[in-house]
Amino acid sequence: MDTDIRQRISATRYLMIMGIVVLHMPPYKPLHEMVWNSFDLIKGLFSYGLFKSTVPVLTTISGFLLFHAGLDKKFSLLFKKKAKTILLPLVIWNLLYALAVFFVQKNLPNGPTFAQQLYPVEWFTWLNALTGAFRMPVNYPLNFLRDLFVISLMAPFMGVFLRRAPYLGLVIALFIYYFNLDGDLVLRNSMIVNFYIGGLAATRNWNLKAFDKYAHIAAAVLIFISLGIFLFKIENRDLFIIASPFLVWPAMSLVTQSGLGKWLVKNSENSFFIFLTHGPILLPFWVAYKPFANNIPYPIFWLFTPILTIAICLSLNRALQDAFPRLTAVLLGNRGKLSSRSSPIGSGNKLKPAKIPSPQWSAPRQLGLTSYFVQKNPKPSIKDEKIKRK
Repeated sequence: MDTDIRQRISATRYLMIMGIVVLHMPPYKPLHEMVWNSFDLIKGLFSYGLFKSTVPVLTTISGFLLFHAGLDKKFSLLFKKKAKTILLPLVIWNLLYALAVFFVQKNLPNGPTFAQQLYPVEWFTWLNALTGAFRMPVNYPLNFLRDLFVISLMAPFMGVFLRRAPYLGLVIALFIYYFNLDGDLVLRNSMIVNFYIGGLAATRNWNLKAFDKYAHIAAAVLIFISLGIFLFKIENRDLFIIASPFLVWPAMSLVTQSGLGKWLVKNSENSFFIFLTHGPILLPFWVAYKPFANNIPYPIFWLFTPILTIAICLSLNRALQDAFPRLTAVLLGNRGKLSSRSSPIGSGNKLKPAKIPSPQWSAPRQLGLTSYFVQKNPKPSIKDEKIKRK
């Protein structure tokens, strides 16, 4: 893998994760409720268009790096690595947030009402809160680490098709996705298709720069489709979700060598930490804003809160890395200053072709921070939470 590709992966994953923060800005507003004004146009463009590509892009990169390393051929190593780099952060960061929720529910009975009742302690509720096994975890965005762990363990099965009948395997993946044959196994089953496409790119040695000459066209098409989704209130976005990496990847060639791109590459070590912590950080911002909603226009809150959230995440990550490098490496799933291996998503190190990539994960869907609270019609089970095709 050449330097340009490694840098583009680093820049792309960081930009996508920043987009995730924007996607999770509360409150959630369905597309059909958005009206024709400048703010809703901007919000709709990003929330239902441009940043809807975060999940498929990050998943495709993850699949590419896993199969590029040939990790699918070594199941014992695959399981060991994914337990350390995906499952462990999933449990740890849910546990930290769950303890905070437990404290609030125990000591502040009139405080915020959360989607999960962790006090008094009930083992099944805590199991779901920490792992998302049957219901969403307490730190909602991390349910996609759960999904990614499951999909990563499917890699050996995918690898058989990728190396013997690659496009038949793609048809099967699409069939599983379209007819929801995975049942409750994977919450966002479009990830299966994008993960497999990443594997195709790796095992079939696709030229990853082949469409760079059409980068401006790809960027324009991406914006045009995003505008169309908002203007025509397009609810079925299946094709866009699966195909968006083919637009975002060449468009990112315009960013990588720019000042922004170099900054993204340099700071990409922070991306996984931002993903893990942005939800619990956005929540108090939202709680603090609501009493002043009549005095502070929501567009101001929407614009500045993601910036402040990312800044806080950067400061916290750097402070932890400097003060407790070994502990931070464990908290981040073998990522950090002491980690000698590269990670496709959120690693603090440059990608090196001689190293086996660490974890892959995908970004969560947009659901605002209202997901943290009990809603009018709560959807507690994974089956109920199954994402409707849009």
